[in-house]
Amino acid sequence: MKPLSFVISTLVLLLLLLCTKQGLANSSEESYEHMIGQKIMLDFRYYCAEKISGRPCNEPVLGLTDDVADILVTGQIGGVILFSENIQSIEQVITFIYDMQALMQKHSLPPLFIAVDQEGGRVARFPDQITTRFVGNMAIGATFEKFGTEYATSVAAGIAQAMNLLGVNVNFAPNVDVNVNPANPVINVRSYGESPAVVAELGLATVRAFQQQHLISAIKHFPGHGDTHVDSHSGLPRVDHTRTEIEAKDIFPFRTIIGSKTPPAMVMSAHIQYPALDDSEIMSKTGKKTIVPATLSRKILYDLLRKDLSFEGVIVTDALDMQAISQFFTQADAALHAFKAGADIALMPYMIRTKSDIKGFWKWQQRLVQALRSGKLDKTELLESASRIKKLKQQFEVGRILNESKKERIKQAKDLLPIEANKKLEKQLAKHSITRLTDNDILPLSEKQGWEVVMPDKARCDAFIRSVKKSSSAVKINCTSLAAIPAEPIHVSKNKVLVVGDITPLHSAYEMGGMDPTDVLIKRASNQQQHEWILSTMQNARANNVPVIFVALRAPYIVSDFAPYIDSALATYGYNVEVRNNVASGAVYESIVEVLLGTTEPKGQLPVTVELHSK
Repeated sequence: MKPLSFVISTLVLLLLLLCTKQGLANSSEESYEHMIGQKIMLDFRYYCAEKISGRPCNEPVLGLTDDVADILVTGQIGGVILFSENIQSIEQVITFIYDMQALMQKHSLPPLFIAVDQEGGRVARFPDQITTRFVGNMAIGATFEKFGTEYATSVAAGIAQAMNLLGVNVNFAPNVDVNVNPANPVINVRSYGESPAVVAELGLATVRAFQQQHLISAIKHFPGHGDTHVDSHSGLPRVDHTRTEIEAKDIFPFRTIIGSKTPPAMVMSAHIQYPALDDSEIMSKTGKKTIVPATLSRKILYDLLRKDLSFEGVIVTDALDMQAISQFFTQADAALHAFKAGADIALMPYMIRTKSDIKGFWKWQQRLVQALRSGKLDKTELLESASRIKKLKQQFEVGRILNESKKERIKQAKDLLPIEANKKLEKQLAKHSITRLTDNDILPLSEKQGWEVVMPDKARCDAFIRSVKKSSSAVKINCTSLAAIPAEPIHVSKNKVLVVGDITPLHSAYEMGGMDPTDVLIKRASNQQQHEWILSTMQNARANNVPVIFVALRAPYIVSDFAPYIDSALATYGYNVEVRNNVASGAVYESIVEVLLGTTEPKGQLPVTVELHSK
């Protein structure tokens, strides 16, 4: 018979082993949930604690609520993306970001990636009263011939300074798609242009400037969104380039920037089919097979991006709630396919708008955890992914907003934002990028001429008129908004000049500035209706020998459609307007007026090919 002491010690040892085994099991479970949580970046654009029956939730999340806090902590979430709906004022947005980071610190969790799409130009989440949005990438492309990478560097540095003050640590920019398709509905002026080499050089300068300012840069949309005629927000685009074309055009900027001394910390994938890169088919939620989009393709994300291009940073998907993905795959399948393909972070993989959505979110999250536990997701690859995410957060100190008190952060931002130097830089960029496409020696205009102006909406009419008055008190001017098309074309008298400003593709209602009445917005004219009316007005002007000046405020390709009736054409590549207290202004409109009056010589060069001859 064994001594009692031996029996007791043996029982203690067995108990310790049992506890250790259970502890390891618990640790494993926790690590699984932690790994999955860190690979998720959520949006809280809207949330309704109590949903109103029959109505979509449209209450913006402006601060840290109990429900949001519970999701972040319990889910061990890795990141949050903010939209314009989440941003109201400097104090509000800093408080929101600070509170989220403090929450994670309190619970001994990694700090959050706080991301935005602050590309500049038409894609910018912060309003002008907080930070300057600048004119945009194609305007920068138009300055390249004379100024090289000067504006790419200075604009990126200006954006980064503002983001740092606000607590944002990830910018989903720059866009390095090579825009070779004039009908591209979503990229167009978000691209630097059609030259892969120029796009690569300007993109690299932007990445370098962002990351030197300690702002994480995510180049997008890999392997390229430049030759599409479908918007991946609403459909699934397909690019039928050969592998040789893909290498020479689409991938060239990505390969160049990734292979540089300052590679991007992140690369964002595209929801686009690229049969020459991967023609394998994947089963959709409707039971039909479709060619796998790049975001869900292992050949594209892992074999091409990770291995061939030797990208060592973090791969983030484009938003998984976009129609290019959501119409074909369930929320769980989309995330699983993306992780299997090699994505480190699933962006906006589950929409949370109500309490019932939260219940669904936990089921969705547990399906991912179970996939990892069962081996459907490779544990080794997910450990490597978790390591990349952890390393990046440490490298860029993403929780550094907590290094100072919230009060100090808010005061500093209020004192410096909007940055005065950025406002001046925006004006310089607008001035140096404006491009003369054609001119039949009618510029500069005389201040004695009457100016009949047509603009896409009332805010741009107001901005243009104020810019004219700022430069000359002698010009007599009238402006017609095309938000509501007049019943008849304008008949311009012989002693006047016709100036037409056009936005093609048509801008969104929320970009109009809010100066047009609601009833006008409801019945707003389409691009085609506007163009038919503009053409009739131009024909009337031409019949009366009235000079016609056309200003392409967005994509310059549209100039070719009106070439037979234009005496002078300008391109600005941007149409930003800031409205405060029902007063509109914009650097673009000031630059247009200065060119028309001859006080500024247009120095921009077309970064894309535009057919300027009559069709």
